[in-house]
Amino acid sequence: MLVLALCIHSTLIISSASAQLEGHDYHGKQILCYMRGRDGSCGVGDGYDDVFIGTVVSVVEIANSEKRLRLIPEEVFAGAVADSLTVTTEQAGCFGDFQAGDEWLFYLQRDTKTKSLLLKYNSPTRAIADAQAQIETLRRLAHINDSGIIMGQVTEPIWKDNKWETSIPLADHKIIAKQQVNGREYAAFTDNDGHYEFEPLPPGEYQVSANTTEGLWTEDGSTDVSTRSCSLMSFSLEPDGSISGRVLAADGKPAKYVQVAVVPVSAGNLQFTSAFSDELGRFEVKALHPGRYLVGIGIQPGADSKNKQSRIYYPGVRDRNLAVIVDLGRAEKRANLDLQLPTSTER
Repeated sequence: MLVLALCIHSTLIISSASAQLEGHDYHGKQILCYMRGRDGSCGVGDGYDDVFIGTVVSVVEIANSEKRLRLIPEEVFAGAVADSLTVTTEQAGCFGDFQAGDEWLFYLQRDTKTKSLLLKYNSPTRAIADAQAQIETLRRLAHINDSGIIMGQVTEPIWKDNKWETSIPLADHKIIAKQQVNGREYAAFTDNDGHYEFEPLPPGEYQVSANTTEGLWTEDGSTDVSTRSCSLMSFSLEPDGSISGRVLAADGKPAKYVQVAVVPVSAGNLQFTSAFSDELGRFEVKALHPGRYLVGIGIQPGADSKNKQSRIYYPGVRDRNLAVIVDLGRAEKRANLDLQLPTSTER
């Protein structure tokens, strides 16, 4: 499961297929912030033009509560940084308040059209007090030759009634990085806070996996390691429950490339998980939590909402009241759920 993280100051979380937003209190107003990514660069990559420790000299509020900051760089890690910089914020309220005299670790990008410097909330920018680990890494990378670093955090989300409540770090969890060119594997283990870091690795492409504990699963990731680079890869491990089976056409032949949705029975829940059938009609939906589920085609929230007759519930009925509910235990794997498509006359 890919996850994103942002200011955790509110319980309001809005999810979508491409982004997550979170409510944040700013001077008594609720604002929505795009959540900071947990994957990306922990060094000087990801398209940041200037990376440095600097002091805020002045703060001017401009349109839509954004800020124009004048900064004095002090310790530069990337970029040809001038003695003084003017920067425009994006999502300034998500950072909190900038005050003259504050020190921050800045990650800045240059607008391709205007060439002005931008400070975006989804960057790794942090107040100096919260950036000590990042600064230590940046200083260490400057002295690493012919190798790079992969690091991150491993957590397990805690759910209640199919709703996310919080996440807890997983300690002593093994992470494997496999170098693609030769198949060589390297291992790292998380500390008590769920953080891990590999010893400096030779340059190359790596597949990184946290799937080393039975009953928990997440998607693997991949990254390129280059000299003095640092890749941040975090994993959220879900209970490895799964529902699998086949999608069959009315004549009994496999139905390929059909999206099968698994939706919690609980009323009002907007969450669902899905997978597409392969060329043989086989599907498997993974990372499912314990619970009661409906399985079907076109049954996810928002799908063909105006045409309920297009929905098909397991084992092959259109009436939700006739659907078979699948009870799934923790890390349970339910197989051989064949979803039969109705004939044209039944449609």
